[in-house]
Amino acid sequence: MYKNFIRNNGLLLGTILLSSCGTVNVVGSLLTSSPTASGIHNNILLQDVSLENSRDIILRIPHAQDLKAVRQLVPTLSAQALAQDAQIYRLKIPVGQSLTQSLNTLSASSMVEYAEPNRSFSLPAFSVQALPAIQPNDTNYGLQWNMKSSKIDQAWSLVTGNRSLKVAVIDSGVDPNHPDLFEYLEPLEDIYNEEKGADIYRHPFTNEIINFGGKDGNGHGTHVIGIIAAEMNNAMGVAGVAGGGITIIPIKATDSAGNTDAATLTAAFQRAIDRGAKVINISIGGPASKGTRALVDVIRLALQRNITIVSATGNESSRASGVIAPITVPAAYPGVIAVGAHTEFDKVASYSNGGLEIDLLAPGGGGRSSGLKEGQQIWSTWPTYNTFLFFQKQVTGTRYAATSGTSMSCPHVTGVVALMLAREPNLTPAQIRSRLIATADDLGVPGFDEETGYGKLNALRALQWTGHDAKD
Repeated sequence: MYKNFIRNNGLLLGTILLSSCGTVNVVGSLLTSSPTASGIHNNILLQDVSLENSRDIILRIPHAQDLKAVRQLVPTLSAQALAQDAQIYRLKIPVGQSLTQSLNTLSASSMVEYAEPNRSFSLPAFSVQALPAIQPNDTNYGLQWNMKSSKIDQAWSLVTGNRSLKVAVIDSGVDPNHPDLFEYLEPLEDIYNEEKGADIYRHPFTNEIINFGGKDGNGHGTHVIGIIAAEMNNAMGVAGVAGGGITIIPIKATDSAGNTDAATLTAAFQRAIDRGAKVINISIGGPASKGTRALVDVIRLALQRNITIVSATGNESSRASGVIAPITVPAAYPGVIAVGAHTEFDKVASYSNGGLEIDLLAPGGGGRSSGLKEGQQIWSTWPTYNTFLFFQKQVTGTRYAATSGTSMSCPHVTGVVALMLAREPNLTPAQIRSRLIATADDLGVPGFDEETGYGKLNALRALQWTGHDAKD
């Protein structure tokens, strides 16, 4: 089944429970937004464009030599390549020049494949609350129910990674000095700073100024990266799915509050390609109505370069109330592995989105409602310093946290993909997806269904499987 539908977009996180270094309760979900991949309608052009981004136009110029001529069609302040390999550029339109008129002019040119506004993305606020099986000596490993649930602990008896394998994580950044992570991190790519400027936080009451440039000012990215690659058997904290056996390329694409835009995400994908990533994890998503053709094109380019992309399906559902939200983009885009969330009781998480595009479930943890009794959350790393959420009085601790959401499910699959490539480096994205769905443990209705996809992640079977014969 190819995913022919384009649905929602946002940076996805749910509830969080910080470790003994500072215990608090965080509840919420992180989401962002972006425009449709099927085109735009100028009469609603400004619907999802912030004042900050309203002077930007993203366009594709198939022939680079036409860029100079295109710039002469409309007055511009500057032109910048966002994803040069995909021929995607950004034009800044000066104040006083009509954005709609500029878009119409560019769209009418035979030199321009498409022109679209630079949609805004944001992370809504959330509140904060961690073969024979391998038993690591990491101090909080006993809390990591997720490793047994997905048979990751048994998969470790086959492989724990390959340090030459690079996994890019497009997110809010990372704590570059976290003791459970720093040995496995390449230098952080601060795309947000390159595209938007310094990530400066000013406390509204004390006027304290914090520069989060070059690191994670939110916490989400550090948590996601820890699920993938926290060092195993170092008598500290938690163990990552890839056991600290791979290399992470952290790509910062949001500010500390989780704000970003389509241009920044497009440039982030290009940077992951440039840096030689074999896998890209993006726990960012939003409504299909806010998708962009630029994101579709740069994702298609990454897939063509044999890069596997794993994305979260979204946290907008409230299944107890009968509300099942559609799959977010980019998870719903063709070729992307779309991952939903299950609880420790092998049930679809109440918040997890569903639809035709879902591939499989992975551990996401219990939701925000204690009344649903969905069980434990997912333990992972957290910045060792105070982040935006601390200043918002949502977090009071550091170093480790337990969270829930499809953002947590997504890196479980990314980590298993890394283990698969460590054993068989020539696997293609299509072969990897086929193996994952063929080896998933069926849940709910027999066979594929829109709630669970093909079932829950089974890391051991995914590594033992040798065929590419999934019924797709």
